[in-house]
Amino acid sequence: MSQTSEPAGSEVASAIAAAEERALALLVDVEPSLAALIAEWLAEIGVDACSDGAPPPGERAVALVVVDVPYPRREGARRLGAIAAALPDAPILALSPTFFAGVATSGSVARDLGAAGVLATPVRRDALVAAVRRLLLAPA
Repeated sequence: MSQTSEPAGSEVASAIAAAEERALALLVDVEPSLAALIAEWLAEIGVDACSDGAPPPGERAVALVVVDVPYPRREGARRLGAIAAALPDAPILALSPTFFAGVATSGSVARDLGAAGVLATPVRRDALVAAVRRLLLAPA
């Protein structure tokens, strides 16, 4: 008769530590189906996502904020400024359907909004992954 063994205490501790080392992205005002897709893409590169607009309780710091800004000219800089004030250590990646696909991810549009990067929606997986990697690896 075989016994099923439960993971040893050190294995559980290692699994918890590995989860805590993953970067955490906060998705703000991202439409639920897009948020689910972004969370899936981020999970593939080792980034967890919280899509309820508030960081989960606990000690994990938010490493990146992805925010949908439908009307950046009307509300963008003010809104992103409030997010930056609340999470000053997290770069902001702004998404909007009003950005042109050719807009430089970290160019003048991003600077004018106070974001570390911008992407046009609908967003392509490769563009999002590249932007997230760049922002998470950028020196503080």
